[in-house]
Amino acid sequence: MIPQSLSSFACASMASYLISTPSLFFSNLLLLHLSSIFGRIVHAQILRFGLQIDPFVQTSLITMYSSCGILGSARQVFDEIPHPDLASWNSIINAKFQVGLVGVARNLFDVMPERNRISWSCVIDAYVRCGKSCGRLGTLEHGKRAHAYIDKCGVAVDAVLGTALIEMYAKCGNIEKARWVFGNLGPNKDVMAWSAMTSGLAMHRLAEESLALFSKMINKGVRPNAVTFLAVFCACVHGGLVRDV
Repeated sequence: MIPQSLSSFACASMASYLISTPSLFFSNLLLLHLSSIFGRIVHAQILRFGLQIDPFVQTSLITMYSSCGILGSARQVFDEIPHPDLASWNSIINAKFQVGLVGVARNLFDVMPERNRISWSCVIDAYVRCGKSCGRLGTLEHGKRAHAYIDKCGVAVDAVLGTALIEMYAKCGNIEKARWVFGNLGPNKDVMAWSAMTSGLAMHRLAEESLALFSKMINKGVRPNAVTFLAVFCACVHGGLVRDV
């Protein structure tokens, strides 16, 4: 049982935090994977405190409603923002992509005033998911155009955007282009980039190359994760090397 003094201290600390930084308090609260009912209660309190104009709160509301599957409310919050910032644009675009509304999301993407690596990563990730249900060739062409536009705009391809490109090219059948993106990341590869390339090679039944890349990753001091090990297992199965696992 929690001592009453400790409980009182916790409540007092929360109240102090709420009073001193209400926008930050509600923004963090909205990111706790709330149920739709509790999320609406928090939204009502935000309106009560007059915090609906705070950019952090606005983006958190969009994210909360999107995670609850209430896209209508997420879009309403976005539409009520007089001048959406980049985070709000990214949040609503990602929400549309996540549920497969690629056309709607792409239209929003085309009219957003500025873009960053997160914006482009959302687009590439959407093409990767679309590749599972759409024709590979059409998805690959869309992905190529997005990649070409990224280069044209001078956006540096970091590990996050690079990983999305590697997955897109690999899943759409162009493993050579995936290799090229991976190689151009240079020393900036994180575990996700290594895992994406290892998985792509395994997917194309290039078992020995996939395992060699895994070995190189370990020698570079990059710690593998669950995705990496899954790729290694797939490579061994495809290559008839189950005993090597």
